[in-house]
Amino acid sequence: MKNQKSSNRLASDLALARYDAVRWVEEAVKSGIPLARVLKSASKRAWGNRIYSIPTLQRWYYSYRAGGFESLEVKSRVDKGENRSMSPEARETLVRLRKEHPDVKVTTLVRQLESTGVIEPRSVSISSIYRHLQRTGLDPRSMKASGAAQVSVPTKPFEFAYANQLWMTDGMHGVKIARPGRSAQKTHLLALLDDCSRLCLHAQYYPNEKLRHFLDTLKHAVLSRGIPDKIYADNGKIFTSLHLKTVCANLGIQLIHHKPYQAWSKGKIERFFHTVQFDFEQRLIFEPVTSIDELNERFWHWLEVEYHRRVHRSLDGQSPADRFAERSEHLRVVDKHLDLDGLFLARITRRVRRDATISLDTRLFEVPVALRGRNVEVRYNPFEFNRVEIYLDDQFMGKATECDKELNSRTFEKENYENPE
Repeated sequence: MKNQKSSNRLASDLALARYDAVRWVEEAVKSGIPLARVLKSASKRAWGNRIYSIPTLQRWYYSYRAGGFESLEVKSRVDKGENRSMSPEARETLVRLRKEHPDVKVTTLVRQLESTGVIEPRSVSISSIYRHLQRTGLDPRSMKASGAAQVSVPTKPFEFAYANQLWMTDGMHGVKIARPGRSAQKTHLLALLDDCSRLCLHAQYYPNEKLRHFLDTLKHAVLSRGIPDKIYADNGKIFTSLHLKTVCANLGIQLIHHKPYQAWSKGKIERFFHTVQFDFEQRLIFEPVTSIDELNERFWHWLEVEYHRRVHRSLDGQSPADRFAERSEHLRVVDKHLDLDGLFLARITRRVRRDATISLDTRLFEVPVALRGRNVEVRYNPFEFNRVEIYLDDQFMGKATECDKELNSRTFEKENYENPE
């Protein structure tokens, strides 16, 4: 199970690395640089701690243009699960030794594996060893490039020309709400700011800073303002999660992170938070709120009535609302037929047990009996589990339901136990 989870995570990371590479190439081509030159430059960068050849990057580029993010996802091998030249234990030992002794030659590592009995002498070819190290990003070329930055971050003042080309995001500690007889309620403000117009796409106070809260903020922003080209965030846990990376990839959003200790590169949203603290929040001293709901209602009113309509010094005498409206010709709006909630679901691979169940965060769910023993993709809401869907080879196979063992015990002796009507 541990090896299966590691393999699933590796596949997801590889798909997202491909997406980062393709979007980087796409943005460079849009700026007028010839594709051949861009691909040559991309082949010298590390994507997911690995270097890829020009033909590989070119194949990903055209696949993405034809089929979107799903075309970049790693497909299961036909011979998956069959015996290979190296056992899982041998591969694990090889990776561990490589990480502990990165300067040791591969041939020396092979001799060490043979001498300790991990693999039989001459049972594994050197090319097989190299291929496995390459898949895990531990071949010499990838290790040399692993320290290189994958995405350039701004070091000079910048401003995008059109609305929704870049959204900045961050969070700050909000006001404390007094509660008679109990400790004060802490709050945390999460916000998304458009770089071009300084318009706040959506911001909301929550009890704490959690991934579910940021996804809620992002969904509100996308529904009301459209889909951005890029989101610029720090390296906080919620902004680097696999779930968020998958959501952004599904929406065609490039997720960018600034380097550690370079928070100054997000000065615009920091300035926005400063305005919130010393304008909106200080007014609450005179008219305190009694709940987070009331806090948000008054905050949203302040945003729409005051902040968005106030002339901004850096916008040449325009307000954020005026600038956003003036430069919104390239907006990607959400199609009314799009299953947006489905694109915000987490995705994970699970092997269906013989009793037609899968486990999600210690919860047991029943899936169609025909899927027993198969590896399936589970798309689900990891916060409420109100939507758990099963896919096999990208085909929807049905919804999973939480297992009720007591109910199952009542039907155990029925002839149609496995196929109840």
